[in-house]
Amino acid sequence: SPRFRRLALFDDPKPSGSIAKAYSGLSRPQCSVWTQLRTSHIGLNAFLYRFHLAPSPDCSLCLVPETVPHFLLSCPRFRRQR
Repeated sequence: SPRFRRLALFDDPKPSGSIAKAYSGLSRPQCSVWTQLRTSHIGLNAFLYRFHLAPSPDCSLCLVPETVPHFLLSCPRFRRQR
């Protein structure tokens, strides 16, 4: 469509080289999880609360915002997996 061609001039649908390299060899579901983690658009309370899908933005164990950095780096619930 004409609209698509105009938008394609501004928005290259292919990922940049560094992203493409980081995602090479990963399955589509793995790429999806990585993208969700990088953008913080993932099913953690801090994100879900913005859409009234969680009662609180906080981690149920730590009572601090359940964000990607908290989930990956500091939540005691996942200490053993780290």
